Amino acid sequence: MTRAVLTCSACGVEGEHELRYAGRLLHSTCCLACGHEVRHEPHDLRIAYVHDLAHRVATKPGRLVRRARRRPASFWWDLPGAVLRQPRKLAGELRTLFRD
Repeated sequence: MTRAVLTCSACGVEGEHELRYAGRLLHSTCCLACGHEVRHEPHDLRIAYVHDLAHRVATKPGRLVRRARRRPASFWWDLPGAVLRQPRKLAGELRTLFRD
């Protein structure tokens, strides 16, 4: 989870908030001062996530080619680990989306 300094809509305090993401989309924020949580509507978030995931999948080949051209040695060295991490990463995103 990421943290950012925001002004809470509930308590009005400018302080740290925990930010939770599903992929590249902001899922929710939680004020660490009062615990107030703001979430996107689950249905809307899921629709946006599916569109974002489709975009990520469609642009992945181009991103891989650019990365391979920029740093070929590290690209090939890191590729097996990156491939193995993807299912776990996707499962975590889906857990975040459907936990609500």
